[in-house]
Amino acid sequence: VMLLEFAATPGSLQKSFLQRKQNFIQESLKRVEAIKNKERENEKLEARKLRGGKSENLRSRQKKSGLLSGKNGALANQLKKVGEVKVSSPEARKSGEIEMYQRTSRLYNQLAEVKIRNEEKTRQETYAKNREKAKEFQKVVILLQCPPAPWS
Repeated sequence: VMLLEFAATPGSLQKSFLQRKQNFIQESLKRVEAIKNKERENEKLEARKLRGGKSENLRSRQKKSGLLSGKNGALANQLKKVGEVKVSSPEARKSGEIEMYQRTSRLYNQLAEVKIRNEEKTRQETYAKNREKAKEFQKVVILLQCPPAPWS
């Protein structure tokens, strides 16, 4: 809510209008600067939190791997400066790739559409097997009902 001040000012109406306009512009600029300062402070705090969180994560990982012990102090300091480097062998990459494919196929097979399609396919295969068995049975029944002629 903006309050308009109508103070009796000596001088012309146009001068008082210009004065109020200048005051309004100055106040607006002050508000804009305050908002920008707040944004800068928030960005700085977020950056500090992110940097603090990363270094904390790195320290906890190094403690787990045993790099911060007394014997490996120089190595730990070196890793702090450089950061953690992950080296993977071709076997590790291949096993990771295999796991990825297995996970993908498992998730795919859990989809409802895929389950329904697979059930229908197995049902069709079962029906086909049963039809084959029925044909074989019919052949046997026909042979038993009509014994072959003795002369053949």
